[in-house]
Amino acid sequence: MKIISHYFSFFLLCLCIPASYSASIEEAYDIIRNGDPKAGYEMLQLFAEADADPRAYYGIAHLRKEGWGVDKNAVIAIEYYKKAAAFGHLRAMFDLGTFYQNGHMVQQNYPEAIKWYESAANEGYAAAMYGLGGLYFNGLGVKKDPDIGTIWFTKAAKTGFAPAIQFLDQVNNLGMSSED
Repeated sequence: MKIISHYFSFFLLCLCIPASYSASIEEAYDIIRNGDPKAGYEMLQLFAEADADPRAYYGIAHLRKEGWGVDKNAVIAIEYYKKAAAFGHLRAMFDLGTFYQNGHMVQQNYPEAIKWYESAANEGYAAAMYGLGGLYFNGLGVKKDPDIGTIWFTKAAKTGFAPAIQFLDQVNNLGMSSED
Protein backbone atom coordinates (compact mmCIF):
# COMPACT_ATOMS: atom_id res chain seq x y z
CA MET A 1 0.00 0.00 0.00
CA LYS A 2 2.91 2.33 0.80
CA ILE A 3 4.29 1.84 -2.73
CA ILE A 4 0.94 2.75 -4.25
CA SER A 5 0.85 5.84 -2.06
CA HIS A 6 4.33 6.87 -3.27
CA TYR A 7 3.38 6.44 -6.92
CA PHE A 8 0.13 8.34 -6.43
CA SER A 9 2.05 11.13 -4.68
CA PHE A 10 4.55 11.22 -7.54
CA PHE A 11 1.70 11.38 -10.08
CA LEU A 12 0.13 14.32 -8.23
CA LEU A 13 3.53 15.97 -7.93
CA CYS A 14 4.00 15.69 -11.69
CA LEU A 15 0.67 17.41 -12.27
CA CYS A 16 1.52 20.31 -9.97
CA ILE A 17 5.09 21.13 -10.97
CA PRO A 18 6.60 22.76 -14.03
CA ALA A 19 7.19 20.57 -17.06
CA SER A 20 10.96 20.90 -16.75
CA TYR A 21 12.48 18.02 -14.78
CA SER A 22 15.40 20.21 -13.73
CA ALA A 23 13.02 22.81 -12.33
CA SER A 24 11.34 20.07 -10.29
CA ILE A 25 14.57 19.16 -8.52
CA GLU A 26 15.23 22.86 -8.00
CA GLU A 27 11.73 23.25 -6.63
CA ALA A 28 12.48 20.57 -4.04
CA TYR A 29 15.65 22.44 -3.07
CA ASP A 30 13.69 25.71 -2.88
CA ILE A 31 11.16 24.08 -0.56
CA ILE A 32 14.02 22.95 1.69
CA ARG A 33 15.65 26.38 1.65
CA ASN A 34 12.30 28.00 2.45
CA GLY A 35 11.95 26.04 5.68
CA ASP A 36 10.17 22.78 4.88
CA PRO A 37 12.94 20.17 4.64
CA LYS A 38 10.54 17.29 5.25
CA ALA A 39 8.44 18.13 2.17
CA GLY A 40 11.59 18.74 0.12
CA TYR A 41 13.01 15.41 1.27
CA GLU A 42 9.84 13.63 0.19
CA MET A 43 10.04 15.23 -3.27
CA LEU A 44 13.73 14.33 -3.61
CA GLN A 45 12.96 10.76 -2.56
CA LEU A 46 10.40 10.48 -5.34
CA PHE A 47 12.87 11.77 -7.95
CA ALA A 48 15.60 9.50 -6.65
CA GLU A 49 13.35 6.45 -6.86
CA ALA A 50 11.89 7.33 -10.26
CA ASP A 51 14.94 8.64 -12.12
CA ALA A 52 18.11 7.89 -10.13
CA ASP A 53 19.01 11.60 -10.26
CA PRO A 54 22.36 12.36 -8.59
CA ARG A 55 21.09 15.77 -7.43
CA ALA A 56 18.22 14.07 -5.62
CA TYR A 57 20.62 11.53 -4.08
CA TYR A 58 22.91 14.33 -2.94
CA GLY A 59 20.06 16.28 -1.37
CA ILE A 60 18.83 13.21 0.47
CA ALA A 61 22.37 12.51 1.68
CA HIS A 62 22.80 16.03 3.01
CA LEU A 63 19.43 16.05 4.76
CA ARG A 64 20.19 12.67 6.36
CA LYS A 65 23.64 13.89 7.41
CA GLU A 66 22.20 16.95 9.13
CA GLY A 67 18.90 15.48 10.30
CA TRP A 68 16.86 18.17 8.59
CA GLY A 69 13.26 17.03 8.05
CA VAL A 70 14.25 13.39 8.60
CA ASP A 71 16.06 11.33 11.19
CA LYS A 72 19.78 11.99 11.21
CA ASN A 73 21.44 8.80 9.93
CA ALA A 74 25.10 8.65 8.92
CA VAL A 75 24.84 5.18 7.35
CA ILE A 76 22.00 6.22 5.05
CA ALA A 77 23.71 9.56 4.34
CA ILE A 78 26.92 7.82 3.20
CA GLU A 79 24.89 5.40 1.08
CA TYR A 80 23.25 8.31 -0.73
CA TYR A 81 26.51 10.27 -1.10
CA LYS A 82 27.93 7.17 -2.80
CA LYS A 83 24.89 6.87 -5.06
CA ALA A 84 25.27 10.50 -6.12
CA ALA A 85 29.01 10.05 -6.66
CA ALA A 86 28.42 6.93 -8.77
CA PHE A 87 26.40 9.12 -11.14
CA GLY A 88 29.19 11.71 -11.36
CA HIS A 89 28.12 14.23 -8.72
CA LEU A 90 31.43 16.03 -8.06
CA ARG A 91 30.47 17.59 -4.72
CA ALA A 92 29.40 14.16 -3.44
CA MET A 93 32.81 12.77 -4.44
CA PHE A 94 34.55 15.64 -2.66
CA ASP A 95 32.40 15.26 0.46
CA LEU A 96 33.19 11.53 0.59
CA GLY A 97 36.90 12.33 0.33
CA THR A 98 36.56 14.78 3.21
CA PHE A 99 34.57 12.33 5.33
CA TYR A 100 37.16 9.58 4.85
CA GLN A 101 40.07 11.96 5.41
CA ASN A 102 38.64 13.25 8.69
CA GLY A 103 36.85 10.12 9.90
CA HIS A 104 33.52 11.95 9.88
CA MET A 105 30.52 9.54 9.70
CA VAL A 106 32.95 6.80 8.55
CA GLN A 107 36.13 5.28 9.84
CA GLN A 108 39.14 7.37 8.80
CA ASN A 109 40.61 5.86 5.65
CA TYR A 110 43.16 7.86 3.68
CA PRO A 111 43.26 5.54 0.64
CA GLU A 112 39.48 5.89 0.36
CA ALA A 113 39.80 9.67 0.73
CA ILE A 114 42.39 9.72 -2.05
CA LYS A 115 40.12 7.67 -4.30
CA TRP A 116 37.21 10.09 -3.91
CA TYR A 117 39.35 13.22 -4.14
CA GLU A 118 41.03 11.90 -7.31
CA SER A 119 37.66 11.14 -8.89
CA ALA A 120 36.49 14.72 -8.41
CA ALA A 121 39.90 16.35 -9.01
CA ASN A 122 40.31 14.58 -12.34
CA GLU A 123 36.98 16.12 -13.38
CA GLY A 124 38.21 19.61 -12.49
CA TYR A 125 36.73 20.06 -8.99
CA ALA A 126 39.13 22.56 -7.38
CA ALA A 127 38.38 21.77 -3.74
CA ALA A 128 39.19 18.11 -4.40
CA MET A 129 42.45 19.13 -6.09
CA TYR A 130 43.31 21.10 -2.97
CA GLY A 131 42.39 18.20 -0.67
CA LEU A 132 44.44 15.78 -2.72
CA GLY A 133 47.36 18.20 -2.69
CA GLY A 134 47.20 18.31 1.09
CA LEU A 135 47.30 14.54 1.40
CA TYR A 136 50.36 14.27 -0.85
CA PHE A 137 52.06 17.31 0.64
CA ASN A 138 51.73 15.91 4.17
CA GLY A 139 52.08 12.20 3.37
CA LEU A 140 48.64 11.18 4.61
CA GLY A 141 47.73 7.81 3.10
CA VAL A 142 50.47 8.11 0.51
CA LYS A 143 54.22 8.50 0.52
CA LYS A 144 54.95 12.13 1.35
CA ASP A 145 55.60 13.93 -1.92
CA PRO A 146 55.50 17.73 -1.67
CA ASP A 147 56.12 17.99 -5.43
CA ILE A 148 52.94 16.08 -6.31
CA GLY A 149 51.11 17.99 -3.58
CA THR A 150 52.27 21.26 -5.10
CA ILE A 151 51.13 20.14 -8.55
CA TRP A 152 47.61 19.59 -7.19
CA PHE A 153 47.67 22.87 -5.25
CA THR A 154 48.76 24.66 -8.43
CA LYS A 155 45.97 23.07 -10.47
CA ALA A 156 43.46 24.23 -7.84
CA ALA A 157 44.99 27.71 -7.75
CA LYS A 158 44.73 28.01 -11.54
CA THR A 159 40.95 27.65 -11.19
CA GLY A 160 40.95 30.61 -8.81
CA PHE A 161 40.46 28.49 -5.67
CA ALA A 162 41.46 30.95 -2.92
CA PRO A 163 42.76 28.49 -0.29
CA ALA A 164 45.18 26.99 -2.84
CA ILE A 165 46.33 30.44 -3.93
CA GLN A 166 46.91 31.45 -0.31
CA PHE A 167 48.77 28.24 0.49
CA LEU A 168 51.08 28.56 -2.50
CA ASP A 169 51.67 32.21 -1.67
CA GLN A 170 52.68 31.22 1.86
CA VAL A 171 55.00 28.45 0.68
CA ASN A 172 56.60 30.54 -2.07
CA ASN A 173 56.81 33.96 -0.43
CA LEU A 174 57.44 33.26 3.22
CA GLY A 175 60.43 31.03 2.74
CA MET A 176 58.58 27.93 3.87
CA SER A 177 60.23 24.81 2.62
CA SER A 178 57.94 22.22 1.16
CA GLU A 179 60.05 19.72 3.09
CA ASP A 180 59.06 21.15 6.50
